[in-house]
Amino acid sequence: MMKSFVRFCALLLTGGLAACVQSQENLSEFYPVSYQKLSGWNQENYSQLLTLFRQNCQYLEKLPPKKHLGGVSGVYGGQAQDWSAACNAANTVNIADSSQAKQFFETWLQPYQYTADGQDGKVTGYYEPEIEGSTVRSDEFQVPVYGKPADLIARKGTDGQIEYGFMQGGLFIPYYTRQQIDQGALSGKGLEIAWVKDPVDLFFMQVQGAGRIILPDGQVLRLGYAGKNGQPYTALGRLLIDQGAMDSQAVNMYSVRAWLHSHPEQATALMEQNRNYVFFRRLPDQNGNSGAIGALGSPLTAGRSVAVDRKWIPLGVPLWLETTMPAASNNQVRQPWKHMVFAQDIGGGITGMNRLDLFTGWGSQAAWYAGFMNEQGKVYLLLPRRIEQASSSVATTEPPAVQ
Repeated sequence: MMKSFVRFCALLLTGGLAACVQSQENLSEFYPVSYQKLSGWNQENYSQLLTLFRQNCQYLEKLPPKKHLGGVSGVYGGQAQDWSAACNAANTVNIADSSQAKQFFETWLQPYQYTADGQDGKVTGYYEPEIEGSTVRSDEFQVPVYGKPADLIARKGTDGQIEYGFMQGGLFIPYYTRQQIDQGALSGKGLEIAWVKDPVDLFFMQVQGAGRIILPDGQVLRLGYAGKNGQPYTALGRLLIDQGAMDSQAVNMYSVRAWLHSHPEQATALMEQNRNYVFFRRLPDQNGNSGAIGALGSPLTAGRSVAVDRKWIPLGVPLWLETTMPAASNNQVRQPWKHMVFAQDIGGGITGMNRLDLFTGWGSQAAWYAGFMNEQGKVYLLLPRRIEQASSSVATTEPPAVQ
């Protein structure tokens, strides 16, 4: 283990071995691998990937050079400036030439595998819901959609983690829970940016982190993520399983929604056990043909954008994902799905290196895929090579055999 760990340090870190040893617990086991290890790589649409990579670069280039994108501290690719050389090289490639595009990735990006045996992770899906609503309250639309409160503070706690709250009498108080907000903690503060019919619709829009509200006149109000109360996230499916109300094999977005609608007297109490609450902002200039704005600041692309855990994976990083996808007409059938995706978003329930949430788009088909995705999958990071590595075409090292 130690030899492979030191090798990883030498390849990735800019701060020397001492900095690497400090991060040993988080780094665990990463190994550089060749592109031949990526099943399906030779069948990809390289020209499309290069277009998306260039778009990704546009957002990385807007950031301060030393901006930490996430991931393990010190890893090359974890700062915006680490991508400059690869982004500059991408702009010199003829996108129409698929072979040139493929060569670009193989020259400038190095795949890394987490754990020697390529441990499987978990892949779910999320989408942009479309729900009925209004910008004014009425008898039909009674459920408020709140913008981010002005008194909400996010600060670094004594343990180094971000904590959310507000100041009261000189004390920092944890922010209101879902139950407190449902009971009127934010009423009368002018935070309502829309009203919807169904509290279950609002709950699932908060889980997704964005949405499209279809107004009475047919216009569409785009809403994006603005913040959260910082309270713990609890999955309703897990609660229903623990209560014996649902079998673990039957849990998905559709079955949970159906349970909430068929048990209206229990629905509010169950949803309030998820104390986490998401606030939104209007996106008046958002293109209707593009996805919601992710944490990186770029519009999400269906089938190419994923939400990640920033403790492990820097925002903006390309990833190779090998998983399965529910069939379009039969959620019992799974089809292989192997593609490059981009870490452009984060999610409250997304934790760990091998945990991804795939953005599936918007509309009924997107909801279908997201609602039934609960798959195993392998994840590979594609981090930038340094200029000298790209120039010399440094050979990759495969992980040692598992004993």
